[in-house]
Amino acid sequence: MTGKTVLVVGDSWSASIGLGMSEVGAAHNTVVNAGLGGCGILLPVGKETPQTCRTWPTQWPSYLEKYKPDATLLTVGFWDVIPQRLAGDEEALDLTSPTHETAFRDRLNQAISILTSRNTPLYLMTSQQVGNPKYRSSALVMNRVLREASARHPGVRLLDLRGQLCNDDGCPQVLAGTQVYDPTDHPTKPARARLANWALNALFAKDGA
Repeated sequence: MTGKTVLVVGDSWSASIGLGMSEVGAAHNTVVNAGLGGCGILLPVGKETPQTCRTWPTQWPSYLEKYKPDATLLTVGFWDVIPQRLAGDEEALDLTSPTHETAFRDRLNQAISILTSRNTPLYLMTSQQVGNPKYRSSALVMNRVLREASARHPGVRLLDLRGQLCNDDGCPQVLAGTQVYDPTDHPTKPARARLANWALNALFAKDGA
């Protein structure tokens, strides 16, 4: 595919995949990489959340207006599965808390409403943290909510990121001969290139190679 514009929003994994898209497809396409490390969509309270993480409800509409993307990719499968303290919480909780699951669903619906407002196809990525025992239960909740949202909204599709990183034996450090994770637990350059090609093909397969 050529001449396409992709808007990438979400957390640091989103930013990493957006970087991969730029590396493999920049010569023929435009990638607007607006992924931000340490940022999800839950808008937790507290000084630990940078102010830049709180602006997505107003920032994303401006990206749509400015860049008019052909597709948008949203990934929050790392940041929003970890425990966070929302308004009214006495302690940080993850998505296994019914109130946090409801909060995530509400914020996801808000994000979908914004990102599909121009009838732009929206792609949601599942959480790869299902393979992490520490966050597995929370990630399973997230993936269920994501599946429900993609089934409910005709302009929304689900991409199985976990399926690209894991096999029957789990989520290994080396997959098909490629080191998957760097020291920060984000994709290595070869891994993000593979993920970027997979995602771009999923976004634009109907338009031809």
